Amino acid sequence: MNEVIMLVSLSVIFGSMLSGFATFRMTGMRLMPHFASLMIAFILTLASLFVDNNIVFYSAIAFQIIAPLTICGTICNILKTQFQNTGIYSSHLALMGMLFVLAIGNLFI
Repeated sequence: MNEVIMLVSLSVIFGSMLSGFATFRMTGMRLMPHFASLMIAFILTLASLFVDNNIVFYSAIAFQIIAPLTICGTICNILKTQFQNTGIYSSHLALMGMLFVLAIGNLFI
């Protein structure tokens, strides 16, 4: 069961990297920690599908939880000043919410 959830998490991370790239290009380097944590989460999640190691598995889950949290401080400031562009950020924020729920589900299932 964990492999199925990890595969869905991997697809959500990949989709969020694609949707977040446009956001990253618009906001500049302010979202670099978030984008870096997304890339690390992608690599660790991919590795956890092929390597049967608990450290890699729990590291992937940790970065799946950390990645949505790294956007909170930056995106709140952006949305306060550029509220007319919220439609651009909505798909990425939805994927981050899904990733957080999948990571928690991966932890307990």
